[in-house]
Amino acid sequence: MNHNRFLRIGDILPAVLKSVGLDKKLKERELLSLWPTVVGEEIAARSRAVRVDRGVLYVEVSHSAWLQELHFMEKEIFRKLRESAPDIEFHRIRFETGQ
Repeated sequence: MNHNRFLRIGDILPAVLKSVGLDKKLKERELLSLWPTVVGEEIAARSRAVRVDRGVLYVEVSHSAWLQELHFMEKEIFRKLRESAPDIEFHRIRFETGQ
């Protein structure tokens, strides 16, 4: 048996994930995990990125006053997220008050 024919899992995993559609989900999860770093401690204590759906990042906010404040900061937050994750596709942030 020729041992050179064996592939490392790291070499084939991206192709396998893409073939089953999980590569996009992993990138979306990465975007969610970047939220606290991008917005900082104060905002992260009052909000959290919860999901990406059809290119929209949904962010749950603790109170309506913070929802309004984040709307004012939306363009700057969007820019910072884009810089931190340029290969992750999303085109909008939607803020919602928590349940």
